[in-house]
Amino acid sequence: MTKQVLLINITRMGDLVQMGTLLQRLQHEWPGAAVDLVVDSRFAPIARLLPHLRQIVEYDFHGLVDESRAQTKDIVTLYREMTGWAAPLIHARYDRVVNLTFNRRSGLLASYVGAKEIRGIAAPKDGDVAIHNPWMAYLTDVHSQRQFNHFNLVDIYALGGSGTGPFAPLSLDIPPATAQWARDFLAPLGGSRVPWMAVQVGASDPMKAWRPELFGQTLAALNRQTQVGYVFVGAEGERKAIESAQRAYRQAGGRAPLCDAVGRTTLPQLAALLAQCRLLLTNDTGPMHLAVGVRTPVVDLSVGHVDFRETGPYGPGHWIVQPDIGCAPCGFDQVCLHHACKDRLVPDEIAALCLHVLTGVACPERFTGIKIYRSRVDEDGLGSTELHAGREDLTVGWYGRFWRRFWFEQFTGRPSSVPAVPEPPPDWKESMAHLDRLMPLAAGLLARAEALVRLTARRPLPVSAVQQLLREENGERQRAVAISMQSPATASLAVALVRDIHNDDGNELTGMAESRLAGYRRWQGRLQKVATGFRSFATPQGRGLPGKPRAIPMARIG
Repeated sequence: MTKQVLLINITRMGDLVQMGTLLQRLQHEWPGAAVDLVVDSRFAPIARLLPHLRQIVEYDFHGLVDESRAQTKDIVTLYREMTGWAAPLIHARYDRVVNLTFNRRSGLLASYVGAKEIRGIAAPKDGDVAIHNPWMAYLTDVHSQRQFNHFNLVDIYALGGSGTGPFAPLSLDIPPATAQWARDFLAPLGGSRVPWMAVQVGASDPMKAWRPELFGQTLAALNRQTQVGYVFVGAEGERKAIESAQRAYRQAGGRAPLCDAVGRTTLPQLAALLAQCRLLLTNDTGPMHLAVGVRTPVVDLSVGHVDFRETGPYGPGHWIVQPDIGCAPCGFDQVCLHHACKDRLVPDEIAALCLHVLTGVACPERFTGIKIYRSRVDEDGLGSTELHAGREDLTVGWYGRFWRRFWFEQFTGRPSSVPAVPEPPPDWKESMAHLDRLMPLAAGLLARAEALVRLTARRPLPVSAVQQLLREENGERQRAVAISMQSPATASLAVALVRDIHNDDGNELTGMAESRLAGYRRWQGRLQKVATGFRSFATPQGRGLPGKPRAIPMARIG
Protein backbone atom coordinates (compact mmCIF):
# COMPACT_ATOMS: atom_id res chain seq x y z
CA MET A 1 0.00 0.00 0.00
CA THR A 2 1.36 3.42 -0.96
CA LYS A 3 2.57 5.47 2.00
CA GLN A 4 1.28 9.03 2.30
CA VAL A 5 3.27 11.88 3.83
CA LEU A 6 2.27 15.49 4.51
CA LEU A 7 4.97 18.13 4.82
CA ILE A 8 4.24 21.50 6.46
CA ASN A 9 6.64 24.30 5.51
CA ILE A 10 5.09 27.75 5.52
CA THR A 11 7.77 30.26 6.50
CA ARG A 12 10.53 31.13 3.99
CA MET A 13 11.47 30.43 0.39
CA GLY A 14 14.91 29.12 1.30
CA ASP A 15 13.43 26.58 3.70
CA LEU A 16 11.36 25.15 0.87
CA VAL A 17 14.38 24.61 -1.38
CA GLN A 18 16.31 23.10 1.52
CA MET A 19 13.61 20.42 1.72
CA GLY A 20 14.84 18.88 -1.53
CA THR A 21 17.00 16.23 0.12
CA LEU A 22 14.14 15.20 2.41
CA LEU A 23 11.89 14.67 -0.63
CA GLN A 24 14.44 12.34 -2.18
CA ARG A 25 15.15 10.59 1.12
CA LEU A 26 11.44 9.81 1.57
CA GLN A 27 11.48 8.04 -1.78
CA HIS A 28 14.52 6.08 -0.60
CA GLU A 29 12.70 5.11 2.61
CA TRP A 30 9.31 4.43 0.99
CA PRO A 31 9.64 3.98 -2.79
CA GLY A 32 6.67 5.51 -4.54
CA ALA A 33 5.49 7.43 -1.46
CA ALA A 34 2.83 10.07 -2.16
CA VAL A 35 4.09 13.33 -0.64
CA ASP A 36 1.93 16.45 -0.26
CA LEU A 37 3.11 19.88 0.87
CA VAL A 38 1.34 22.62 2.79
CA VAL A 39 2.89 25.94 1.79
CA ASP A 40 2.18 29.66 1.97
CA SER A 41 0.65 30.92 -1.26
CA ARG A 42 3.54 33.34 -1.80
CA PHE A 43 5.98 30.46 -2.23
CA ALA A 44 3.78 28.00 -4.12
CA PRO A 45 5.55 28.84 -7.44
CA ILE A 46 8.85 27.63 -5.99
CA ALA A 47 7.22 24.56 -4.48
CA ARG A 48 6.10 23.57 -7.98
CA LEU A 49 9.77 23.27 -9.00
CA LEU A 50 10.47 20.66 -6.32
CA PRO A 51 10.56 16.99 -7.38
CA HIS A 52 8.60 14.10 -5.85
CA LEU A 53 5.52 16.08 -4.79
CA ARG A 54 2.03 14.74 -5.49
CA GLN A 55 0.07 17.80 -4.43
CA ILE A 56 0.80 21.35 -3.26
CA VAL A 57 -1.76 22.59 -0.74
CA GLU A 58 -1.47 26.35 -0.52
CA TYR A 59 -3.04 28.88 1.80
CA ASP A 60 -2.49 32.59 2.44
CA PHE A 61 -1.01 32.10 5.91
CA HIS A 62 0.62 35.53 5.74
CA GLY A 63 -2.82 37.08 5.21
CA LEU A 64 -4.30 34.88 7.92
CA VAL A 65 -1.89 36.33 10.49
CA ASP A 66 -2.71 39.87 9.33
CA GLU A 67 -6.44 39.21 9.53
CA SER A 68 -6.09 37.74 12.99
CA ARG A 69 -4.14 40.72 14.27
CA ALA A 70 -6.39 43.29 12.62
CA GLN A 71 -9.51 41.34 13.65
CA THR A 72 -11.06 41.92 10.22
CA LYS A 73 -12.87 38.61 10.68
CA ASP A 74 -14.34 37.20 13.85
CA ILE A 75 -12.81 34.08 15.34
CA VAL A 76 -15.76 31.88 14.38
CA THR A 77 -15.44 32.85 10.71
CA LEU A 78 -11.68 32.23 10.73
CA TYR A 79 -12.21 28.86 12.40
CA ARG A 80 -14.81 27.79 9.83
CA GLU A 81 -12.58 28.84 6.94
CA MET A 82 -9.56 26.97 8.30
CA THR A 83 -11.46 23.80 9.18
CA GLY A 84 -13.07 23.76 5.76
CA TRP A 85 -9.66 24.16 4.09
CA ALA A 86 -8.07 21.46 6.30
CA ALA A 87 -10.87 18.89 5.92
CA PRO A 88 -9.28 17.13 2.89
CA LEU A 89 -6.04 16.78 4.86
CA ILE A 90 -7.87 14.89 7.58
CA HIS A 91 -9.66 12.66 5.08
CA ALA A 92 -6.36 11.74 3.40
CA ARG A 93 -5.33 9.71 6.48
CA TYR A 94 -1.61 10.39 6.19
CA ASP A 95 0.91 7.91 7.53
CA ARG A 96 3.27 10.71 8.60
CA VAL A 97 3.15 14.46 9.05
CA VAL A 98 6.51 16.25 9.00
CA ASN A 99 6.16 19.75 10.42
CA LEU A 100 9.14 21.89 9.40
CA THR A 101 7.64 25.13 10.69
CA PHE A 102 8.52 25.60 14.33
CA ASN A 103 5.66 27.53 15.89
CA ARG A 104 2.48 26.77 17.80
CA ARG A 105 0.16 27.49 14.85
CA SER A 106 1.81 24.91 12.64
CA GLY A 107 1.79 22.50 15.59
CA LEU A 108 -1.98 22.89 15.87
CA LEU A 109 -2.33 22.06 12.18
CA ALA A 110 -0.03 19.02 12.47
CA SER A 111 -2.06 17.64 15.35
CA TYR A 112 -5.40 18.53 13.73
CA VAL A 113 -4.60 16.46 10.64
CA GLY A 114 -4.45 13.38 12.85
CA ALA A 115 -1.70 11.33 11.16
CA LYS A 116 -0.38 8.05 12.52
CA GLU A 117 3.00 9.69 13.15
CA ILE A 118 4.06 13.32 13.65
CA ARG A 119 7.62 14.57 13.33
CA GLY A 120 8.41 18.11 14.42
CA ILE A 121 6.24 20.37 16.56
CA ALA A 122 2.77 19.21 17.50
CA ALA A 123 0.17 20.83 19.75
CA PRO A 124 -1.82 18.30 21.79
CA LYS A 125 -5.30 19.06 23.11
CA ASP A 126 -4.02 20.79 26.25
CA GLY A 127 -2.67 23.61 24.07
CA ASP A 128 1.01 23.06 24.89
CA VAL A 129 3.56 22.06 22.25
CA ALA A 130 5.68 18.93 22.01
CA ILE A 131 8.54 18.09 19.67
CA HIS A 132 8.61 14.63 18.13
CA ASN A 133 11.79 13.09 16.68
CA PRO A 134 15.27 13.70 18.11
CA TRP A 135 16.56 15.49 15.02
CA MET A 136 13.68 17.96 15.15
CA ALA A 137 14.36 18.48 18.85
CA TYR A 138 18.05 19.04 18.06
CA LEU A 139 17.03 21.82 15.69
CA THR A 140 15.47 23.70 18.59
CA ASP A 141 18.45 23.00 20.88
CA VAL A 142 21.23 24.01 18.54
CA HIS A 143 20.87 27.78 18.84
CA SER A 144 22.32 27.89 22.34
CA GLN A 145 25.38 25.88 21.30
CA ARG A 146 25.53 26.81 17.62
CA GLN A 147 29.32 27.27 17.56
CA PHE A 148 29.62 23.49 17.86
CA ASN A 149 26.94 22.52 15.34
CA HIS A 150 28.16 20.79 12.17
CA PHE A 151 24.77 19.76 10.74
CA ASN A 152 23.30 21.67 7.82
CA LEU A 153 19.58 22.39 8.03
CA VAL A 154 19.12 20.35 4.84
CA ASP A 155 20.38 17.22 6.58
CA ILE A 156 18.42 17.89 9.77
CA TYR A 157 15.26 18.12 7.68
CA ALA A 158 16.10 14.89 5.84
CA LEU A 159 17.23 12.89 8.89
CA GLY A 160 14.32 14.12 11.01
CA GLY A 161 11.64 13.81 8.37
CA SER A 162 12.85 10.48 7.02
CA GLY A 163 16.20 8.93 7.99
CA THR A 164 19.67 8.07 6.76
CA GLY A 165 20.39 7.30 3.13
CA PRO A 166 22.68 8.15 0.22
CA PHE A 167 23.71 11.73 -0.41
CA ALA A 168 20.98 13.56 -2.32
CA PRO A 169 21.71 17.07 -3.66
CA LEU A 170 19.15 19.85 -3.72
CA SER A 171 17.28 19.88 -7.00
CA LEU A 172 14.84 22.16 -8.82
CA ASP A 173 13.10 21.24 -12.09
CA ILE A 174 12.99 24.32 -14.35
CA PRO A 175 10.21 24.12 -17.00
CA PRO A 176 11.56 24.44 -20.57
CA ALA A 177 9.53 27.60 -21.24
CA THR A 178 10.95 29.26 -18.11
CA ALA A 179 14.50 28.27 -19.08
CA GLN A 180 13.94 29.81 -22.51
CA TRP A 181 12.69 33.01 -20.87
CA ALA A 182 16.00 33.32 -19.00
CA ARG A 183 18.00 32.88 -22.21
CA ASP A 184 15.90 35.50 -23.96
CA PHE A 185 16.29 37.88 -21.00
CA LEU A 186 20.09 37.82 -21.33
CA ALA A 187 20.21 37.79 -25.13
CA PRO A 188 20.21 41.61 -25.70
CA LEU A 189 23.40 41.89 -23.60
CA GLY A 190 25.29 39.06 -25.26
CA GLY A 191 23.46 35.99 -24.04
CA SER A 192 25.60 32.87 -23.77
CA ARG A 193 28.62 34.66 -25.30
CA VAL A 194 29.09 36.52 -22.00
CA PRO A 195 30.15 34.59 -18.87
CA TRP A 196 27.47 35.84 -16.48
CA MET A 197 27.85 36.08 -12.73
CA ALA A 198 24.83 36.73 -10.52
CA VAL A 199 25.08 39.14 -7.59
CA GLN A 200 22.70 39.29 -4.61
CA VAL A 201 23.51 42.46 -2.66
CA GLY A 202 20.51 42.54 -0.34
CA ALA A 203 19.15 40.22 2.30
CA SER A 204 15.92 39.85 4.25
CA ASP A 205 17.78 40.98 7.38
CA PRO A 206 20.35 43.85 7.13
CA MET A 207 22.46 42.02 9.72
CA LYS A 208 23.05 39.31 7.10
CA ALA A 209 24.13 41.69 4.32
CA TRP A 210 27.68 42.73 3.39
CA ARG A 211 28.21 46.42 2.67
CA PRO A 212 26.89 47.38 -0.81
CA GLU A 213 29.90 49.55 -1.68
CA LEU A 214 32.23 46.62 -0.96
CA PHE A 215 30.20 44.46 -3.35
CA GLY A 216 30.76 47.09 -6.03
CA GLN A 217 34.51 47.29 -5.37
CA THR A 218 34.75 43.48 -5.55
CA LEU A 219 33.04 43.37 -8.93
CA ALA A 220 35.34 46.08 -10.30
CA ALA A 221 38.43 44.23 -9.07
CA LEU A 222 37.20 41.02 -10.71
CA ASN A 223 36.37 42.86 -13.93
CA ARG A 224 40.01 43.98 -14.21
CA GLN A 225 41.13 40.33 -14.27
CA THR A 226 38.60 38.54 -16.45
CA GLN A 227 35.76 39.07 -18.88
CA VAL A 228 32.49 38.79 -16.98
CA GLY A 229 29.02 40.28 -16.96
CA TYR A 230 27.00 40.88 -13.81
CA VAL A 231 23.34 40.03 -13.27
CA PHE A 232 21.91 41.83 -10.24
CA VAL A 233 19.08 39.92 -8.61
CA GLY A 234 16.87 40.68 -5.65
CA ALA A 235 13.58 42.20 -4.58
CA GLU A 236 12.49 45.73 -5.42
CA GLY A 237 12.86 46.64 -1.74
CA GLU A 238 16.62 46.07 -2.09
CA ARG A 239 16.93 48.63 -4.90
CA LYS A 240 18.71 51.26 -2.82
CA ALA A 241 21.46 48.87 -1.72
CA ILE A 242 21.88 47.53 -5.26
CA GLU A 243 22.20 51.02 -6.74
CA SER A 244 24.84 51.80 -4.13
CA ALA A 245 26.82 48.72 -5.20
CA GLN A 246 26.50 49.63 -8.88
CA ARG A 247 27.64 53.19 -8.19
CA ALA A 248 30.69 51.93 -6.29
CA TYR A 249 31.40 49.55 -9.18
CA ARG A 250 31.51 52.38 -11.71
CA GLN A 251 33.56 54.62 -9.42
CA ALA A 252 36.13 51.83 -9.03
CA GLY A 253 36.53 51.57 -12.80
CA GLY A 254 34.15 48.71 -13.59
CA ARG A 255 33.26 48.51 -17.30
CA ALA A 256 31.64 45.09 -17.76
CA PRO A 257 27.94 44.96 -18.70
CA LEU A 258 25.40 45.11 -15.89
CA CYS A 259 22.08 43.32 -16.23
CA ASP A 260 19.38 44.54 -13.87
CA ALA A 261 16.93 41.76 -12.99
CA VAL A 262 15.88 43.32 -9.70
CA GLY A 263 12.14 42.98 -9.20
CA ARG A 264 11.70 41.82 -12.80
CA THR A 265 11.38 38.07 -12.31
CA THR A 266 9.01 35.59 -10.79
CA LEU A 267 10.61 33.11 -8.42
CA PRO A 268 10.79 30.36 -11.09
CA GLN A 269 12.27 32.89 -13.53
CA LEU A 270 14.85 33.86 -10.94
CA ALA A 271 15.86 30.22 -10.58
CA ALA A 272 16.13 29.89 -14.36
CA LEU A 273 18.25 33.05 -14.56
CA LEU A 274 20.60 31.75 -11.88
CA ALA A 275 20.95 28.53 -13.89
CA GLN A 276 22.37 30.62 -16.77
CA CYS A 277 25.11 32.04 -14.54
CA ARG A 278 28.50 30.55 -13.74
CA LEU A 279 28.57 31.88 -10.18
CA LEU A 280 26.43 33.62 -7.58
CA LEU A 281 28.11 36.03 -5.15
CA THR A 282 25.65 36.46 -2.33
CA ASN A 283 24.75 36.95 1.28
CA ASP A 284 22.92 34.10 3.02
CA THR A 285 19.57 34.39 1.21
CA GLY A 286 16.79 32.41 -0.42
CA PRO A 287 18.28 32.97 -3.91
CA MET A 288 21.48 31.30 -2.64
CA HIS A 289 19.53 28.06 -2.15
CA LEU A 290 17.89 28.49 -5.56
CA ALA A 291 21.36 28.66 -7.11
CA VAL A 292 22.39 25.48 -5.29
CA GLY A 293 19.23 23.78 -6.55
CA VAL A 294 20.07 24.60 -10.20
CA ARG A 295 23.76 23.58 -9.80
CA THR A 296 25.24 27.08 -9.96
CA PRO A 297 28.35 27.51 -7.75
CA VAL A 298 27.99 29.92 -4.85
CA VAL A 299 30.37 32.19 -2.96
CA ASP A 300 28.52 32.77 0.31
CA LEU A 301 29.48 35.81 2.40
CA SER A 302 28.59 34.63 5.89
CA VAL A 303 28.37 37.77 8.04
CA GLY A 304 26.31 38.93 11.02
CA HIS A 305 24.42 36.19 12.82
CA VAL A 306 24.63 33.78 9.87
CA ASP A 307 26.21 30.43 10.67
CA PHE A 308 27.13 28.81 7.36
CA ARG A 309 27.17 25.34 8.90
CA GLU A 310 23.45 25.70 9.62
CA THR A 311 22.18 27.37 6.47
CA GLY A 312 25.12 27.65 4.07
CA PRO A 313 25.21 26.22 0.52
CA TYR A 314 24.63 22.46 0.57
CA GLY A 315 26.71 19.87 -1.23
CA PRO A 316 30.04 20.13 -3.07
CA GLY A 317 31.18 22.96 -5.32
CA HIS A 318 30.60 26.05 -3.17
CA TRP A 319 32.72 28.44 -1.13
CA ILE A 320 32.00 30.20 2.15
CA VAL A 321 33.67 33.31 3.54
CA GLN A 322 33.46 33.92 7.28
CA PRO A 323 35.02 36.86 9.14
CA ASP A 324 37.82 35.85 11.49
CA ILE A 325 36.52 37.69 14.53
CA GLY A 326 35.76 36.30 17.97
CA CYS A 327 32.07 37.22 18.02
CA ALA A 328 31.24 35.70 14.61
CA PRO A 329 28.62 34.48 14.17
CA CYS A 330 26.76 36.53 16.74
CA GLY A 331 23.62 35.24 18.42
CA PHE A 332 20.11 35.87 17.14
CA ASP A 333 19.22 37.76 20.30
CA GLN A 334 22.27 40.04 20.20
CA VAL A 335 22.23 43.66 19.06
CA CYS A 336 25.49 44.51 17.28
CA LEU A 337 26.70 48.10 17.62
CA HIS A 338 29.71 47.90 15.30
CA HIS A 339 29.17 45.34 12.47
CA ALA A 340 32.96 45.01 12.39
CA CYS A 341 32.71 41.53 10.88
CA LYS A 342 31.69 43.07 7.56
CA ASP A 343 34.87 45.12 7.34
CA ARG A 344 37.02 41.98 7.63
CA LEU A 345 36.06 40.98 4.08
CA VAL A 346 38.48 42.65 1.62
CA PRO A 347 37.10 43.23 -1.91
CA ASP A 348 40.35 42.24 -3.69
CA GLU A 349 40.41 38.94 -1.83
CA ILE A 350 36.75 38.15 -2.50
CA ALA A 351 37.44 38.96 -6.17
CA ALA A 352 40.39 36.52 -6.16
CA LEU A 353 38.13 33.76 -4.82
CA CYS A 354 35.48 34.50 -7.47
CA LEU A 355 38.20 34.46 -10.16
CA HIS A 356 39.20 30.97 -9.05
CA VAL A 357 35.62 29.71 -9.33
CA LEU A 358 35.03 31.35 -12.71
CA THR A 359 38.32 30.55 -14.47
CA GLY A 360 40.01 27.80 -12.49
CA VAL A 361 43.14 29.82 -11.70
CA ALA A 362 44.85 28.84 -8.48
CA CYS A 363 42.93 29.85 -5.38
CA PRO A 364 44.99 31.95 -2.97
CA GLU A 365 46.11 30.07 0.11
CA ARG A 366 46.38 33.17 2.29
CA PHE A 367 43.68 35.66 3.17
CA THR A 368 43.62 38.40 5.79
CA GLY A 369 40.93 38.64 8.45
CA ILE A 370 38.72 35.88 7.05
CA LYS A 371 38.30 32.12 6.93
CA ILE A 372 37.56 30.36 3.65
CA TYR A 373 35.69 27.05 3.57
CA ARG A 374 34.88 24.67 0.73
CA SER A 375 31.63 22.73 0.81
CA ARG A 376 31.80 18.96 0.50
CA VAL A 377 30.05 15.69 1.26
CA ASP A 378 31.35 13.84 4.31
CA GLU A 379 31.84 10.14 4.97
CA ASP A 380 28.25 9.75 6.25
CA GLY A 381 26.82 11.24 3.07
CA LEU A 382 25.94 14.55 4.75
CA GLY A 383 26.77 18.08 3.67
CA SER A 384 29.95 19.39 5.24
CA THR A 385 32.75 21.92 4.85
CA GLU A 386 36.52 21.94 5.10
CA LEU A 387 38.78 24.84 5.97
CA HIS A 388 40.77 26.12 2.99
CA ALA A 389 42.38 29.23 4.46
CA GLY A 390 42.50 30.93 7.85
CA ARG A 391 42.45 29.45 11.33
CA GLU A 392 39.85 28.00 13.65
CA ASP A 393 39.68 28.24 17.40
CA LEU A 394 41.09 24.95 18.70
CA THR A 395 38.37 24.37 21.28
CA VAL A 396 35.51 25.27 18.94
CA GLY A 397 36.97 23.13 16.16
CA TRP A 398 37.52 20.10 18.41
CA TYR A 399 34.07 20.10 19.96
CA GLY A 400 32.41 20.79 16.63
CA ARG A 401 33.86 17.58 15.22
CA PHE A 402 33.19 15.69 18.45
CA TRP A 403 29.49 16.60 18.69
CA ARG A 404 29.01 15.95 14.97
CA ARG A 405 29.87 12.26 15.50
CA PHE A 406 28.22 12.00 18.89
CA TRP A 407 24.77 13.24 17.89
CA PHE A 408 24.77 11.35 14.59
CA GLU A 409 25.37 8.10 16.43
CA GLN A 410 22.95 8.96 19.23
CA PHE A 411 20.05 9.76 16.91
CA THR A 412 20.61 7.19 14.15
CA GLY A 413 21.78 4.27 16.30
CA ARG A 414 24.53 3.51 13.80
CA PRO A 415 28.28 4.18 13.82
CA SER A 416 29.54 7.25 12.02
CA SER A 417 32.07 6.88 9.21
CA VAL A 418 33.49 10.34 9.92
CA PRO A 419 37.01 9.90 11.35
CA ALA A 420 37.23 10.19 15.12
CA VAL A 421 38.98 13.17 16.66
CA PRO A 422 42.53 11.84 17.20
CA GLU A 423 43.63 14.07 20.07
CA PRO A 424 42.19 15.14 23.44
CA PRO A 425 40.31 18.44 23.67
CA PRO A 426 42.37 21.48 24.66
CA ASP A 427 40.41 21.72 27.92
CA TRP A 428 40.64 18.01 28.78
CA LYS A 429 41.42 18.46 32.48
CA GLU A 430 38.63 20.96 33.04
CA SER A 431 36.18 18.79 31.10
CA MET A 432 36.96 15.73 33.18
CA ALA A 433 36.47 17.74 36.37
CA HIS A 434 33.00 18.82 35.20
CA LEU A 435 32.07 15.28 34.24
CA ASP A 436 33.21 13.95 37.62
CA ARG A 437 31.07 16.56 39.40
CA LEU A 438 28.02 15.80 37.29
CA MET A 439 27.90 12.02 37.53
CA PRO A 440 26.76 11.95 41.21
CA LEU A 441 24.19 14.67 40.47
CA ALA A 442 22.82 12.62 37.58
CA ALA A 443 22.49 9.57 39.83
CA GLY A 444 20.69 11.65 42.47
CA LEU A 445 18.25 13.14 39.96
CA LEU A 446 17.55 9.70 38.53
CA ALA A 447 16.79 8.38 42.03
CA ARG A 448 14.41 11.28 42.73
CA ALA A 449 12.64 10.74 39.39
CA GLU A 450 12.17 7.05 40.18
CA ALA A 451 10.75 7.96 43.60
CA LEU A 452 8.40 10.47 41.92
CA VAL A 453 7.01 7.75 39.65
CA ARG A 454 6.30 5.56 42.67
CA LEU A 455 4.66 8.39 44.63
CA THR A 456 2.38 9.47 41.78
CA ALA A 457 1.11 5.90 41.44
CA ARG A 458 -0.10 5.79 45.05
CA ARG A 459 -3.75 6.28 45.96
CA PRO A 460 -4.69 8.49 47.59
CA LEU A 461 -2.05 10.73 46.07
CA PRO A 462 0.44 11.97 48.72
CA VAL A 463 0.29 15.58 47.51
CA SER A 464 2.67 17.09 50.08
CA ALA A 465 5.31 14.43 49.49
CA VAL A 466 5.06 14.89 45.71
CA GLN A 467 5.40 18.66 46.04
CA GLN A 468 8.43 18.34 48.33
CA LEU A 469 10.13 15.89 45.99
CA LEU A 470 9.47 18.14 43.00
CA ARG A 471 11.07 21.10 44.82
CA GLU A 472 14.15 19.02 45.62
CA GLU A 473 14.38 17.68 42.09
CA ASN A 474 13.98 21.14 40.57
CA GLY A 475 16.76 22.57 42.75
CA GLU A 476 19.13 19.73 41.96
CA ARG A 477 18.39 20.02 38.24
CA GLN A 478 19.10 23.76 38.25
CA ARG A 479 22.42 23.09 39.99
CA ALA A 480 23.34 20.36 37.49
CA VAL A 481 22.46 22.54 34.50
CA ALA A 482 24.46 25.47 35.88
CA ILE A 483 27.54 23.25 36.24
CA SER A 484 27.00 21.67 32.82
CA MET A 485 26.80 25.00 31.00
CA GLN A 486 30.33 25.87 32.16
CA SER A 487 31.97 23.32 29.84
CA PRO A 488 31.58 22.53 26.12
CA ALA A 489 31.95 18.86 27.09
CA THR A 490 28.60 18.93 28.90
CA ALA A 491 26.66 22.05 27.85
CA SER A 492 25.02 20.45 24.80
CA LEU A 493 23.79 17.59 26.97
CA ALA A 494 22.30 20.03 29.47
CA VAL A 495 20.43 21.90 26.74
CA ALA A 496 18.95 18.60 25.52
CA LEU A 497 18.01 17.68 29.10
CA VAL A 498 16.15 20.94 29.74
CA ARG A 499 14.21 20.55 26.51
CA ASP A 500 13.47 16.92 27.38
CA ILE A 501 12.05 17.90 30.77
CA HIS A 502 9.80 20.57 29.27
CA ASN A 503 8.80 18.35 26.34
CA ASP A 504 7.08 15.59 28.28
CA ASP A 505 3.92 14.32 26.63
CA GLY A 506 2.43 12.27 29.45
CA ASN A 507 -1.36 12.41 29.72
CA GLU A 508 -1.61 12.22 33.51
CA LEU A 509 0.60 12.70 36.56
CA THR A 510 2.30 9.30 36.53
CA GLY A 511 2.81 9.50 32.79
CA MET A 512 4.49 12.90 33.18
CA ALA A 513 6.71 11.50 35.94
CA GLU A 514 7.69 8.55 33.72
CA SER A 515 8.49 10.92 30.87
CA ARG A 516 10.74 12.93 33.20
CA LEU A 517 12.44 9.75 34.37
CA ALA A 518 13.14 8.78 30.76
CA GLY A 519 14.71 12.20 30.20
CA TYR A 520 17.07 11.79 33.15
CA ARG A 521 18.03 8.31 31.99
CA ARG A 522 18.94 9.65 28.54
CA TRP A 523 20.99 12.43 30.12
CA GLN A 524 22.83 10.09 32.47
CA GLY A 525 23.57 7.64 29.65
CA ARG A 526 24.96 10.41 27.47
CA LEU A 527 27.10 11.74 30.32
CA GLN A 528 28.51 8.26 30.89
CA LYS A 529 29.34 7.82 27.21
CA VAL A 530 31.11 11.18 27.02
CA ALA A 531 33.02 10.45 30.23
CA THR A 532 34.07 7.01 28.96
CA GLY A 533 35.41 8.52 25.76
CA PHE A 534 37.24 11.33 27.52
CA ARG A 535 38.86 8.94 30.01
CA SER A 536 40.35 7.04 27.07
CA PHE A 537 42.75 9.96 26.64
CA ALA A 538 44.30 9.40 30.07
CA THR A 539 47.80 7.96 30.35
CA PRO A 540 48.11 4.20 30.90
CA GLN A 541 49.13 5.03 34.46
CA GLY A 542 45.78 6.75 34.91
CA ARG A 543 47.22 10.00 36.26
CA GLY A 544 44.47 12.05 34.64
CA LEU A 545 46.73 13.71 32.06
CA PRO A 546 46.46 13.31 28.29
CA GLY A 547 49.00 10.89 26.95
CA LYS A 548 49.75 10.17 23.33
CA PRO A 549 46.78 11.36 21.24
CA ARG A 550 44.36 8.56 20.54
CA ALA A 551 41.18 8.33 18.53
CA ILE A 552 38.03 8.65 20.62
CA PRO A 553 36.23 5.29 20.56
CA MET A 554 32.98 6.79 19.34
CA ALA A 555 31.31 3.41 19.02
CA ARG A 556 31.38 3.47 22.81
CA ILE A 557 30.32 7.07 23.30
CA GLY A 558 27.84 7.54 20.47
